Amino acid sequence: MNAILKVISLLPALISAIKALEDAIPGAGRGEAKLAALREILSAADGTVAAIWPTIEKVVAVVVGLLNREGGFKKDA
Repeated sequence: MNAILKVISLLPALISAIKALEDAIPGAGRGEAKLAALREILSAADGTVAAIWPTIEKVVAVVVGLLNREGGFKKDA
């Protein structure tokens, strides 16, 4: 239950970070690099992130999928 509460409390920050990384490095095909950067950023901020990273990674995939489907990311012209 602690992992659930921690991930839910992180959700707004995760969404902001995902969008910021997408703005900084736009376009398809760079997801792995962005995910790795997100992990490094979170780990630098809080060393306990490694313990719940698999859950965070799944949440990020859900958020990115939703943003892709619902137009949350700017598409290349």
